[in-house]
Amino acid sequence: MKIALAQLKSESGNVEANIKKHLDFITKAAKAEAKLIVFPELSLTNYEPGLAKDLAFEENDPKLDIFKKYSTTYNINIALGLPLKLEDQLHIAMAIFKPKSELLFYCKQYLHEDEVQFFQPKKNASIIQFQQKKVKLAICYEVSVDEHLENLNSEKPDLFIASVAKHKKGMKNAQNRLQFISENYKITTLLVNNTGLADGMNCCGNSFGFNASAKKIAQLNTEESLLIINAE
Repeated sequence: MKIALAQLKSESGNVEANIKKHLDFITKAAKAEAKLIVFPELSLTNYEPGLAKDLAFEENDPKLDIFKKYSTTYNINIALGLPLKLEDQLHIAMAIFKPKSELLFYCKQYLHEDEVQFFQPKKNASIIQFQQKKVKLAICYEVSVDEHLENLNSEKPDLFIASVAKHKKGMKNAQNRLQFISENYKITTLLVNNTGLADGMNCCGNSFGFNASAKKIAQLNTEESLLIINAE
């Protein structure tokens, strides 16, 4: 299955512009015959915890309808980042669109200490089936949390995919971690990062993938780009 990692430069707080950019990336991924496209953490708003409350999406937010349409029209699965309000609690979430299917959400279960003043964690399933592939999802800080990995042997996912917003030092640590996961669990690991300014930090891109033998199969530079990986 071809998977697209959408390394984009989101505009802080400009949801309308970010939606347009997402749709452009989805169209390009579909033309490249990708069956799943994954965006960085909080990609629809940019990673801006201080703005998240005012920019939060509801479960049935009409602004998300266009992604349902694109998913079905282009026969592509879409996983994008947004702040999600559920029962008066704010979560870092991944909205998951499948062709001709109901909208799903994966919410971040383990928060970095800098996020707890803005968001709440939420226990929920991190395994999602995309066509013939079972995927373990992680949002940024979760990559480093041992508890997030403790069921990997029993869950037996085909892929581990992380959606992040990281600067250069954070990406170095994340790369080491995903290589470790690949080596120890014998699965392909992919990570998509954003690029540009977010929450006062310079996100460095460098999205990448390791195969099930812990060998790097592809990596982007710091520029906004789309990385297509054929995940066996």
